[in-house]
Amino acid sequence: MEDVRSVTPADSADGKPTERWEELLDRLAADAEAISDRTAEKLLATIPGYEEVKAESVKQSSLRNSALTIRLIKAGAQPQPADLPEATMLAEERISQHVPLGSVLSGFRTSLSDILQHMVDLGPEYDIDPRRMLRWSTMMWAINDVFSTRATLVYRDHEISQAVADSVRRSEWIGKAVAEGAPMSELLWGAAMYDVPADAPLRALAAATADNPDAEKKIQEWARRAGVRVLTSVRPSVIVGIVIGRPNLSVAGPNFAIGLGGARVLSKLYLSYADASLVLKAADGLGLKSVVKAQDLTWKLAIHSSPRVTEILAKKYLDPLRESGEFAQDIIESLQAYLDNQMNIPAAAKSIPVHVNTLRYRLRRFEELTNTHVGDVRTLIEVAWVLEAIKKDF
Repeated sequence: MEDVRSVTPADSADGKPTERWEELLDRLAADAEAISDRTAEKLLATIPGYEEVKAESVKQSSLRNSALTIRLIKAGAQPQPADLPEATMLAEERISQHVPLGSVLSGFRTSLSDILQHMVDLGPEYDIDPRRMLRWSTMMWAINDVFSTRATLVYRDHEISQAVADSVRRSEWIGKAVAEGAPMSELLWGAAMYDVPADAPLRALAAATADNPDAEKKIQEWARRAGVRVLTSVRPSVIVGIVIGRPNLSVAGPNFAIGLGGARVLSKLYLSYADASLVLKAADGLGLKSVVKAQDLTWKLAIHSSPRVTEILAKKYLDPLRESGEFAQDIIESLQAYLDNQMNIPAAAKSIPVHVNTLRYRLRRFEELTNTHVGDVRTLIEVAWVLEAIKKDF
């Protein structure tokens, strides 16, 4: 940028008055108090967002702007971000006063406009060449651009920090909401803060984060489809959620297991989370990839918590099949079809599909190898257990 202090030479020898630009700047410094009074009155009357800002605070920022203008004009160089520490100071001050960024930028422009207008009015008195005044005007709008950039960065950094802090507070509250023994005062504080009903039924949610980098996003997508709102907190190995509203469980899930607890009020939400955690572990162990409630699994919940029972049943019903080699898989397939079709042999055979006699032969072979009878209720229960336990790997 051209040195704003330089002008086309003009002196008294050719009949032109000599510029007294340094005197004008001194006069500007002397008049800064009056300028700040006018700026404060105008700014507070016309720019929204300054409701919590006192007039004295605006006056002080206007005085700083006058000093900034004089300093940079005398420096005579293109302003750089490092030349405007005032931008950081003002932005931080206005953030504490809850003034929006747009209002801050408008306020700064108003202040600069008042300073520039005062300089223009003084120009003839001090014989300022119009070209010099034009350069000063250009510099002041360059100051505005640099100020706007720096103030915007301060606001952005503040918003990021605020968002992180809010996320941490919300995550901590969700953790307390699903934990037994949380003080009711803290629960009610969070309920008011995050628009969570304290007396209406809520559901806790649990989902594994392993192998699901976008799990939280997919949960929110499912929530929108299911017609509910979900507050989530990502923990090292699990996503904890609070479901607000009654979800439509007929919509497709996010293609990974989600445990959903029973409906409870906020003060009893820890019971819902206990259910959700149990359901998640069971659903994951069974290889399910959907939103699952305890009612969906019933007795299958016990498979995860009773691995020793699975070992005993596998020894009883699966080990004897090993001598059949690959035919063992055909037997297991037929058993599963038989159970899935309510012991209806024609329907089971059609579902695989195989001939009815083939299915009967496989079931009979199973009975021979295990010395059991598939018509026995106890056998059916135990076979159903062990087949569910191995289904994930089957």
